[in-house]
Amino acid sequence: MIGGRLVNSWDVVVVGGGHSGIEAALAACRMGLRTLMVTLNIDLIGQMSCNPSVGGIGKGHIVAEIEAMGGAMGRLADMSGLQFRMLNTRKGYAVQALRVQTDRYRYRDLARRRLESFPGLSLRQGEVVGVERKGSRVEALVLHDETRISARSFVLTTGTFLSGILHQGFSTLEGGRAGDRASRRLSAPLSGELGLQLGRLKTGTPPRLSGKTIDWSKMVIQPGDEPPSFFSGQTRGLFYEGGQIPCHLTRTTARTSEIIRENLDRSPLYSGKIKGIGPRYCPSIEDKIVKFPDRDSHHIFIEPEGLGIDEVYPNGISTSLPVDVQEQIVGSIPGLERAVIMRPGYAVEYDFVFPDQLDHGLKVRHLDNLFLAGQINGTTGYEEAAGQGLVAGINAAACASGSSPWYPDRSLSYLGVMVDDLVTQSVDEPYRMFTSRAENRLSLRYHNADMRLSPVAIELGLLGEEEKQGFLRKMEEFSAGRAEVSRKVVGGKKALDQLRRPEVSFDDLFEKDLSGMSSWPASWKIAFESEVKYEGYIQIHDSRSPLSGDTPIPGSVLEEMVPGISNEMMLRLRRANPKTFYEALQVKGVSPGALEALRMRLKLQKLSHDI
Repeated sequence: MIGGRLVNSWDVVVVGGGHSGIEAALAACRMGLRTLMVTLNIDLIGQMSCNPSVGGIGKGHIVAEIEAMGGAMGRLADMSGLQFRMLNTRKGYAVQALRVQTDRYRYRDLARRRLESFPGLSLRQGEVVGVERKGSRVEALVLHDETRISARSFVLTTGTFLSGILHQGFSTLEGGRAGDRASRRLSAPLSGELGLQLGRLKTGTPPRLSGKTIDWSKMVIQPGDEPPSFFSGQTRGLFYEGGQIPCHLTRTTARTSEIIRENLDRSPLYSGKIKGIGPRYCPSIEDKIVKFPDRDSHHIFIEPEGLGIDEVYPNGISTSLPVDVQEQIVGSIPGLERAVIMRPGYAVEYDFVFPDQLDHGLKVRHLDNLFLAGQINGTTGYEEAAGQGLVAGINAAACASGSSPWYPDRSLSYLGVMVDDLVTQSVDEPYRMFTSRAENRLSLRYHNADMRLSPVAIELGLLGEEEKQGFLRKMEEFSAGRAEVSRKVVGGKKALDQLRRPEVSFDDLFEKDLSGMSSWPASWKIAFESEVKYEGYIQIHDSRSPLSGDTPIPGSVLEEMVPGISNEMMLRLRRANPKTFYEALQVKGVSPGALEALRMRLKLQKLSHDI
């Protein structure tokens, strides 16, 4: 007892210190709940187990939404960023998003410091080995040292540590990642006492290389954007004065493919040793060679791991082949002929919980106070994990305080798209976010994330006073700016009509011609411009004519590649072979984005027949 209270009794307990656990713990604490994070190693909170980057298409949209709701990931990425690139700038705003190459060591340090800066949040190192349940409630967690920790609600964010096994060739080792032990004893009570159905997935990582042994002259340099964009409006510049650190691009060769084919019998993936299903959209290099035999080569991006750090990350050659084969693979790639492997690549196989056992707040349906977030729900990626952590943390806090839960709206956010996909469709492979999964992606743009979600965050009590006032000031200026642009005539034409044209930008049209708006930051200008440009498209989308459920699907449609439907979605449709659009709606695992593309394809076919 300390001060008349139980030390190990909390409002919210979060298990896991990865990207999901960080957002869950911070969300609960920001909502005023006494929160404890339990993690296997306090020194590795915020560890980037795989590539040292945050964001990208779809993923960057999630980070922007986390930032809009007061989360940590965007600011941590900004404050540790080595390179900043806005992707897809030649395409429409709906598919643009920021990707930040980070100093993984600084990111990790900043993540821990951010957690420790909150008075209501505490950290505890330990392994959860048992669960105490009473009826439909979890009463307490039991640690490896027999400590009993009780709480009003719990969030599990176990990542790849749940009964994790590392694979290199035919060598195996228990672990959640290289150098870290697995959480060996938690799977049994999850499936036993808690009655959850578990499955098995796998992911992997490439060998890390010594930068001083690389011939950089044989590679294509990949610089950052100048000036850089940031996730957070509070970021004022790079954390160091030396400018952005470039990435580099090289490719595999015919010799690379030959080496892999000669050694497939030594691959745990192709020998059957690995049973878990890996991510379709982030395959190992051996998977790429086998599944795309006609490809002459595959891109390899050489990414820095940290400022002043020799170690680099060769993104694109994830592998679980034996170390001697990894050395041959690396040596077959231009610029890496003499590169030294500092850490061999490996695959990790781990337990997960089928997410259709959760509700839209990420609470286990048959339990009143247990929430799951991150890779335990069958997802892959830091960003997807962090987004789930935010949702689970909000709802764990609401549960602990007796408030109503918050379910992210699919039409309002990528967070809503992801959660809805997981709990309604479940997964049969690691889930990754793409813009194509969102049927309302014209509205769910990277640049308007705060306009969509900051009002929600204010209502939930997630934003501090400075953040709240900053957002409200932006909205006031947008309203005034809209009125000014509506009144303005440039070159004899209404400014608003001109700005709607795709080729006309905010600065092209106005430059210094508007009073307060000319001093807006670039991100504000893009957000304002994209809002104007997309208005007409969104109105057309919202007013589209419905397609009747009994509309037939000709077999020829499923045999072709329908624009807007990924290979994964087409495979699911072909397996189910739906005869009508209504039957297609019932196919498990087919995203709303794919169904929308199918609807448009059938509608066009119907129109051509009518004509």
